[in-house]
Amino acid sequence: MRLFCALLVVVFSTICSGQTTTTTGKAGTTGPCSPAVSGKNNTFEIHCNINTAQGKQMVEILNKILQNQIASKDVMEKLEEILNAVNPNRPVVSYACDGTYRSVGPSATAVMAIIAGGDTKAFQHMVELNNSGQYPELFVFCKAQTAANPSWLTPLLFCSVSYFAMGDQQNAAAMLKEYDSKTGPAYDVDGCKQLSDALHQKIAP
Repeated sequence: MRLFCALLVVVFSTICSGQTTTTTGKAGTTGPCSPAVSGKNNTFEIHCNINTAQGKQMVEILNKILQNQIASKDVMEKLEEILNAVNPNRPVVSYACDGTYRSVGPSATAVMAIIAGGDTKAFQHMVELNNSGQYPELFVFCKAQTAANPSWLTPLLFCSVSYFAMGDQQNAAAMLKEYDSKTGPAYDVDGCKQLSDALHQKIAP
């Protein structure tokens, strides 16, 4: 039996493509920062035109992140905050519940440009998994979406659902709390509001 009511949304088809590689070997690229994979042990190297001091600082930063086991999602969110503080003229990207976004800010040809983008494929897939009660699969998918795009908050809701459905109320509450702390009017629409209200009713404060 499903723990959460089905979300009434339009289902979009998704076309996926991929490729596999069966050989390894020596490879190289060119450019200011050029990644290369070489040797049978798949050693990955990045060559950048930076001086010794800059290189040392980069290594120290990466080592600190690894030593403290900081989540990549948290690192990227903080980096975005820093970049916005350093350059306030960068366009601001705001996501909606369904995964579409709006970018507002200066462009190469305009003082102020508003650009709409994104698609609803990931949102529709999470809805389908929720409606069919496939909570383990929903958990894997929403975690991947959260890691890939921390600025889009809807996957947090679906992760909260999957945690709750699998009996982990503590993490379900933590995910919902994170969603509540970051969300805004763009998420107060049928899909996200319906799911958020249901979670708040089921998860004890």
